[in-house]
Amino acid sequence: LTDFVITFSLLIASVWPVPADVTLVADTEQIVNTELAAVFGPLILYLLYLAPPWGFITLVSSVCALGAWELFRMVAPGQRALQAWGVTASLALVACFEFDVDARVLSLCLVALVCGGMLLSLLAPEPVEHAALRMGWAIAGPLYIGGLFGALVALFADGQRSSWVLLALLCGFISDTAGYFVGSRWGKRPLYSVVSPKKTIEGAFAGLAGGATSGLVAHAWFLSELALVPALVLSLVATAMGQAGDLSESLIKRSTGQKDSGDVLPGHGGVLD
Repeated sequence: LTDFVITFSLLIASVWPVPADVTLVADTEQIVNTELAAVFGPLILYLLYLAPPWGFITLVSSVCALGAWELFRMVAPGQRALQAWGVTASLALVACFEFDVDARVLSLCLVALVCGGMLLSLLAPEPVEHAALRMGWAIAGPLYIGGLFGALVALFADGQRSSWVLLALLCGFISDTAGYFVGSRWGKRPLYSVVSPKKTIEGAFAGLAGGATSGLVAHAWFLSELALVPALVLSLVATAMGQAGDLSESLIKRSTGQKDSGDVLPGHGGVLD
């Protein structure tokens, strides 16, 4: 319960609106991000620390299904069978992590994923000129969505490592907030304009600093078993990977002509956003 109160306070502090006298003006997307964090933050903390383990796993599985649906709507528009396959296969991978299947069973599941994706493409080959691309997504899509959400379930470990999940989430929340405000105020040099024109090098470094702050907070308050240096290294690596993942998702959207991955969160986009 003490961890719950402390981490709740940290999360609220990290998303609290900027005072009016500060000359940083957030756009609509950042305001919505703050509102979403304020609404879902307490719910996530409750599911991590107080609710039965199935509550958090249900939330992760639901978001995974939505994320898979959004991805396959972008990369395979109008292909209902492929979209259904993407959702089903992604959830199946999450289940593998939840039930902690041994290496032989997991290997068999991965082989089944490859074979299933190829067979599905054979059953619906039209238009043929894009068949290879759809086949690739039928295999890679569930690995991308189901594999990453499954890793979150494995990290949770039925509630035994809730604070590790919180650290991962804080790296994302604080890094994103720091990166946005610094980038919008002082950002001059584009980070990767071909993929995401608005992101800047200054914002990226601010995001890394925010991630490092998450590691310091975790070490000092709610994850004391994580030593200081490993906490900093882990949080920096996690934040850098998070930024790379953000750019990767932006690349998918740009290549498919989409501004947002979906519209399930008004003013923000989809769950992948």
